[in-house]
Amino acid sequence: MPSPLPDFVPPMLATIGPAFDSDEHLFEIKWDGIRSLAFCDGGAHRLRSRTRNDQTARYPELAFLGDLPAGTLLDGELVVLVDGIPSFRAVMSRERKTAGPALAALTAEKPVCYVAFDVLYRAGEPVMERPLVERREMLAEIVGEAAQPRLALSEGVVGAGLAFFEGVKARAVEGMVAKRLDGAYLPGKRTDAWIKVKERKTALALIVGVVLEGRDARSLVIATDFGDGAGLELVGRVGSGLTARDARRIGTHAAELARAEPLLPATDADAAWIEPGLYCRISYLERTEHGLRAPVFLELVVDAQR
Repeated sequence: MPSPLPDFVPPMLATIGPAFDSDEHLFEIKWDGIRSLAFCDGGAHRLRSRTRNDQTARYPELAFLGDLPAGTLLDGELVVLVDGIPSFRAVMSRERKTAGPALAALTAEKPVCYVAFDVLYRAGEPVMERPLVERREMLAEIVGEAAQPRLALSEGVVGAGLAFFEGVKARAVEGMVAKRLDGAYLPGKRTDAWIKVKERKTALALIVGVVLEGRDARSLVIATDFGDGAGLELVGRVGSGLTARDARRIGTHAAELARAEPLLPATDADAAWIEPGLYCRISYLERTEHGLRAPVFLELVVDAQR
């Protein structure tokens, strides 16, 4: 019997904005995990990423999703909790294995939970045009009846968005999402019906190299000192946030400060290396073993006093 569910539904997306209060919005945690659609066909299930990748085999501990009522399609996040806090680093380590002893070891060491925050189909019928408040009632019923420890409802509050965001920051969680209670689910659309609010860190970074496009900077190779005794370390590239004016200024400075070798060991073959003297202020989500997550250029600082 063919599945009553579509092969894929593009997930709804959020815009970025500041925290606010509103009785017309639900405020919930922005879970620091991997977005996943759960297609529950009655005895079987499929997990699909927002880019349509099949995630099913990577997470055998979520096989119970096949026992949800046939024709259920959920939108949610694959999350690994470390000391009660979602860990993006931990869940990303689960994306690398699909079978064998390594997968079994990772499943035991870093089991995932499926945190559901929306329902798109119920009993094989689309419910995406229903307002969020109705979809949330359906979702709470589905999760409650399943009674599975690795299936959770993404809880939230109505009204007190500012206080909720302060609590999110205190717990070092990635951020929150504000969703209109009367809003429909809009597949693949990015509108202000969903607004994500993130706490970003800032840092002063030394520009050690520049990737040029003509005479202008396209991206910057940067290093910073986190003050933990490790000293100055490369943290990757930043290009997001660069204005045309800054790109031209940095390109001009780079030509004046050119050096043959990088100040720190680096493998950026397409970068032009420069002497110390140029800094920039950046924002980022978190420091990882590979550098900075989602860095954004804020401003150029020449001859900064550290």
